[in-house]
Amino acid sequence: MRGKTIVPGIAVLFALTACSSTTPPPASAPQPTHNAAVNADKPAVQQEIQQDKDVRQSFHAELTIQDQGLGLLALENTGKEPVTIQGWPTLQFLAADNSPLEVPTRNVDIPGAGPSITLRPGTNAFAGVKWETGDKGSTDTFVATTLKLTPPHGTSATVVDVIGTDGKKVGYPELDVTSVKVGTLQPSTQGVLVF
Repeated sequence: MRGKTIVPGIAVLFALTACSSTTPPPASAPQPTHNAAVNADKPAVQQEIQQDKDVRQSFHAELTIQDQGLGLLALENTGKEPVTIQGWPTLQFLAADNSPLEVPTRNVDIPGAGPSITLRPGTNAFAGVKWETGDKGSTDTFVATTLKLTPPHGTSATVVDVIGTDGKKVGYPELDVTSVKVGTLQPSTQGVLVF
């Protein structure tokens, strides 16, 4: 089993920040004007912040094992509002003591570029995950017992349920991996497992 560090970023993470200054402008500088156009933007920004807050807390994820080293990832919107996502999820692998593992992970365009997907409540997006299986006694193998996922544009991870080839949730999953490839999120399962 190898050392522990955080998995490199797999997906683009979106953060919305606002800056303000309390220092008044010099007397010669033009004073800012507060008009309807400036104020009209404020509710839109607040809506984006609220949507980002909802994204952090409104997903369920499952990885269904298809074959040795191949899984179908399903990301469900369990919130009350539609959420738009695009790209790759960020996966984080954890050891039995919940320490992060630095599993070499690569995003791939399988089955192609990731389209913008608007997930209505109760609907799913899908991605393929392919990993190289290793010998857990080897220093090149990471033994992961927990998998976490952060959706594109999200800032908070959710634990991924691992589903075995029998269709049942695995109580204590163990993934012995040396490297991982993650495909793009797609609105259907078509082609997502073609690695």
